[in-house]
Amino acid sequence: MRFRRSIRHAAATFAAALCVSVGAGSALGGEVRFGLYQHDTGIVGTHKEAGIDYVGEVLSEPLDFLSLIGSPRFMFGGALNSAGKTDQVYAGLTKEWDFVHSVFARQDAFFLEGTIGGDWNDGKRDVLGTPAQASWKSHGSHYLFRIGTDFGYRFNRKWTMAASFFHISNAGLADRNEGMNEIGLRVGMEF
Repeated sequence: MRFRRSIRHAAATFAAALCVSVGAGSALGGEVRFGLYQHDTGIVGTHKEAGIDYVGEVLSEPLDFLSLIGSPRFMFGGALNSAGKTDQVYAGLTKEWDFVHSVFARQDAFFLEGTIGGDWNDGKRDVLGTPAQASWKSHGSHYLFRIGTDFGYRFNRKWTMAASFFHISNAGLADRNEGMNEIGLRVGMEF
């Protein structure tokens, strides 16, 4: 029941953000992204929570009024967990740097991207170690910091694909701070 309710809330929020962004369409020059991530990966950190995260994001065009910090893009997104564990809604700034151009085609490029922002999650704040809660992480707060990096390939001006890594944590601002890492693949479409 909780998972279904989380899906409805996240889907409605994402759909609203997508409609606003697409409605501004040609003026924004934004991007829509979809991905699959290993939830709470054990590759980096301790693995407790199971499942796959289904991720959707909307990005704005570069924010020229922030040119002093490189004109990053605003990102809004969400991650729904397939096993009913921690779901997330997040927002932040992201910046992409192309480092190799025209590898296989005239408009392609390899790129790195960095993201920093905030995250709201519906996970546990303080797991007391009971057997029923042993498969949950203690985040310490429903409001966390979110950082990440992508290594990707731009096929042309419209399509991108990237390997992504993200970390959420309260940065030691609460007693419990197990943090969580995600790793996966995402596809982006500029509009």
